[in-house]
Amino acid sequence: VKATAGSVVCERSMYGDGRNWAHDSVGVTAPATDWYLAEGASEGGFETFVLVQNPGSEEAYFTMTYMTGFATLEGPSFTLAPGSRITVRVNDAVTTYDVSTTVKSNKPVVVERAVYLSVPAGS
Repeated sequence: VKATAGSVVCERSMYGDGRNWAHDSVGVTAPATDWYLAEGASEGGFETFVLVQNPGSEEAYFTMTYMTGFATLEGPSFTLAPGSRITVRVNDAVTTYDVSTTVKSNKPVVVERAVYLSVPAGS
């Protein structure tokens, strides 16, 4: 979303299963090179995703680090083309109820953390 005049606040809301679950993420005011994402989970039916967007006109190189109650783990690194986005599934690298993530980039990027819970049908 790009405002041509005035101030705008954006959010992304998702609802499912007849509004029995919801997810919301408030938009940020500016891209940044350092992002700190708390309280993800990748165990017990939870899935955590880190979404990284490069709104700039140059490639952005970023690295991720996962922090758990047991250890700090180096996550993946990516080069992100201008005007593109990538989604990283944290569960592919970490399986724990407590995982925080840092994203460090050489260019300003926009980052979001999304957590979903899979609930068996009929629960």
